[in-house]
Amino acid sequence: MTRRTTVALATGTRQTAEPSLDLAGLRSRVGEATERDAVVIDFLEDDLQEARAAMGAVARYLAEVEAALGDGRGGKDQILALALGRGPLERIEYLGGVIGNLRRRLAQVSVRLTS
Repeated sequence: MTRRTTVALATGTRQTAEPSLDLAGLRSRVGEATERDAVVIDFLEDDLQEARAAMGAVARYLAEVEAALGDGRGGKDQILALALGRGPLERIEYLGGVIGNLRRRLAQVSVRLTS
């Protein structure tokens, strides 16, 4: 009799309560703000939220790994599922792109600051 191992992988992100982000202070420091400036700041705000969500997903994955390894009850199927899942890698790759966008937008905003 051949023994088979079945692995179930969960994908997606959980919505969690995130701290509110208020860029009113930044908006007030941009002199003679144009529509383009407002859009860049809106995108900057989105980038920050996306980066926070991606980092949260990676942190949850690490917590799952630590729980599976630390409590002594994590079976080999559970540990294998954690090893084979692409979720964390996809979120890390996505985070890299978001951080790149964030840095670009920070540079765009910095030249418009009055102080």
